[in-house]
Amino acid sequence: MSLYFLELALGLLFIASLVGLASGRRTYYVTLLASFPLLMSAIEGLNGLSGEIIPFLPTTIRVDSISALFLLVTAFITLALSLYLLSYEVRGNEKFLAMATNMALLSVVLFLVTDNLERLTLAYELFAVFTAVMVLASETRGSRKATWRYLVLTQVFGIIPLLMATGLAYGAVGDLHHLTFHGLRENLENLPVRPAFLLVLFLSASLVRSGAFPFHVWVPRVYRSLPSPFVPVFLLGEALGVYMLLRVAHFVLPAGEALGYAVAFLGTLTAFATLYSFREIRLKRKFAYHSVMDVGIAYFALGSSLVLKGSFLGTVALLGALLHVLYQTLYKSAFFFGLGAIEHYGEEPNICSMRKLLKGHVIALLVTISVLSMAGVPPLSAFVSKWLIYTASMGTTNVLLWLMVVTVAFLGIFPLASIIQVRRINRLICKREVETEEVPFLIRAVTGAVSLVSFLVAVFPFILLPWLTGSLEELGYPLPESASQLFLGSPGSFIALVTLVAMAFIGWKIGKMPTERVSELLLIFYNMGDILRFTADYFLLAGKDFYLKRILPIIKVVPRHEVPIIKDYDDALDYPVRHLDEAMFMPLIRAVERLARWGKSRNLDMNALMGGFAIAMAILIILLGVFA
Repeated sequence: MSLYFLELALGLLFIASLVGLASGRRTYYVTLLASFPLLMSAIEGLNGLSGEIIPFLPTTIRVDSISALFLLVTAFITLALSLYLLSYEVRGNEKFLAMATNMALLSVVLFLVTDNLERLTLAYELFAVFTAVMVLASETRGSRKATWRYLVLTQVFGIIPLLMATGLAYGAVGDLHHLTFHGLRENLENLPVRPAFLLVLFLSASLVRSGAFPFHVWVPRVYRSLPSPFVPVFLLGEALGVYMLLRVAHFVLPAGEALGYAVAFLGTLTAFATLYSFREIRLKRKFAYHSVMDVGIAYFALGSSLVLKGSFLGTVALLGALLHVLYQTLYKSAFFFGLGAIEHYGEEPNICSMRKLLKGHVIALLVTISVLSMAGVPPLSAFVSKWLIYTASMGTTNVLLWLMVVTVAFLGIFPLASIIQVRRINRLICKREVETEEVPFLIRAVTGAVSLVSFLVAVFPFILLPWLTGSLEELGYPLPESASQLFLGSPGSFIALVTLVAMAFIGWKIGKMPTERVSELLLIFYNMGDILRFTADYFLLAGKDFYLKRILPIIKVVPRHEVPIIKDYDDALDYPVRHLDEAMFMPLIRAVERLARWGKSRNLDMNALMGGFAIAMAILIILLGVFA
């Protein structure tokens, strides 16, 4: 019966995507129905689920307590999103947004429940494709450029490493149907490479999916281009990246301290994104940088858990990482739902546009709970998860972890400072009179419900404790017997508590300082960020030149004397392919070209063409999986 609920949820989400192409907003009634069997599957998953679903595409699944917890949050966001969008006025291609949103949610569910590496890669690719369609269908300024950057990063640094990892795993297991996490763990000695190489491949795909350094550049652009209520789908994607690396590094492949230090360091660098929020008055970009910071803190905690693996503090760090990534999905969803109420009336969410909606309105309190949760104000969500994360590192004598946790704690000043800054600027420059607008009931109710849930699970963490500790038993890690032991069972917990309170006080003080003064104090960090950005651009340009000058003559029929005149990828497409495996796809490419010429002659909508092409590619991927 539990597997039936899971299949029913997947089937309803697929039907909802088809209905969306025909009727737009009405599809969310079907999405709403899909959320209920999804909730049932998540609750049943606490006791464990395994088996095979989707007869025409046999997919092995295994749901334990950790994946069930992520599935529960996905079901809750699906429920909230479907209710919210029933009253939200979508500005963009409503039909393709509805189709792509439901397919992206379906991909999230498949990603979380599958135990098959091939199906995991399929779900990763489907999510990347359909979330790109969501951005393109938004039809906002810069949406095409944001889509292009997002697709390039997810394909080059996400799906290609995953395909390589899947191929290497298949070489070890020797059977696609049994290409599971368990099967890979049992056949590690048959790997043609060291397990560390697979870990690097999974790490790259995880960082791209989560929007962590050095692949974080797509986050501000995408969040800026997307209608605010759809951002929670991308927040679920951020959680998927952390989930995948956690699953692989702790449950499948032997990960040592070296990987732990690398992940923790990358997480620390990612957290620097919060400093750039002071440069933004556009709220979506401002809080996109804060979202990148939250992802960085989660990766720092995950890296710390690998360094401290096997000890009680390692368990504390791992539980802190899980709590933080789940908390941030909830409170960030509530905040973007609140911004969606502003967009509902046709205004761009910025510091001044908030006055029209939020002054004297109950939704102001609900949004405030969410942003204070992000800021780590006691006893709200980020405060609870950071308490565990700081406790793990501050309870050790490891100098490297101490340096990184102090840096992360210092950066934790700025979310609250940014909120105080918004409030101060709002009072200074937004003097015009405002009119109280009536926000639709469903928008108010959903925003409030998500805010309250993020508040309750933080204030009463023992609600989630059985879910969090259930799957860690098989790892043999020391587990806390109660919430009090988890939060107060180490001397480092008191240092962490004092640090969090002190950082909140300092953040409140900095937020009251003039923005120019704060920017002067942070100039050295901005310069470092610019240096990192220029360095990344240099390596990307070097990689592009290497491809055009070294790889292209091998895979394309390019006369040697014509290689210097090829300046970009568009020039490279003028030459035929050299190898048979690439030539196999030429009929498909020619068909797409004919379709494009036909559409151009009839002046069809480009978003519709791109959405249709995305569907065709998804079906092609599924067919290839079936025949494989």
